[in-house]
Amino acid sequence: MSVYNGEKYLTQAIESILSQTYTDFEFIIINDGSTDKSLEILNKFKKENARIRIISRENKGLIYSLNEGVRNARGEYIARMDADDISLSQRFEKQFKYMKENDLAVCGTWAEGIDNLGNKIKEMDYPPSANKIKIFTLLHNPFIHPSVMFRKDVFEKVGGYRKIYNLAEDHELWTRMIFTYKADNVPEKLLKYRLHDGQITRRNNFAMRMKGILVRILALFRFIFN
Repeated sequence: MSVYNGEKYLTQAIESILSQTYTDFEFIIINDGSTDKSLEILNKFKKENARIRIISRENKGLIYSLNEGVRNARGEYIARMDADDISLSQRFEKQFKYMKENDLAVCGTWAEGIDNLGNKIKEMDYPPSANKIKIFTLLHNPFIHPSVMFRKDVFEKVGGYRKIYNLAEDHELWTRMIFTYKADNVPEKLLKYRLHDGQITRRNNFAMRMKGILVRILALFRFIFN
């Protein structure tokens, strides 16, 4: 999990991970140069839970932080999380089991979209099969980014997140994974995904729209030639 000035929802996000029914994990949190009380909150939790590892430094951006987190991870599987979302308590347990049973390299989940106050505002159901995901990727991002779990070795083989695709970095990464390795979504809502004004602004960003178009072209190319 990368954190940049995330104090508003950070406690909820951390508590949702520490409350997982699957408990054998390390929780790597990158403090990406926060200037609010994020680091203070992180240090408080670290004192109380040995599974938390904090990397704190100057701001280097989300893509650098995510690659850094994976690089420092000691586990075979990586679970993504954002500092303003909430993972349901059985997310890791069910997602890990689903990956093992279906021999998956990358796996997302469905989610419930919530507002700033935590109220449900939409259902977020994504394609629940490998073939549907490949087709869906040609037009849309096939995964809810903070719901994803993936194999570290596959992430490293395809080269991780690429800075050039900033604003569409996750969608582009999936195009390098799903046409070579098996992917799926757990057909169950295991995340509460916060939708707020900052995300709406980001989605309407011209650069993001242009990069989204480029990623879909790359997905089509990989769909045809893989």
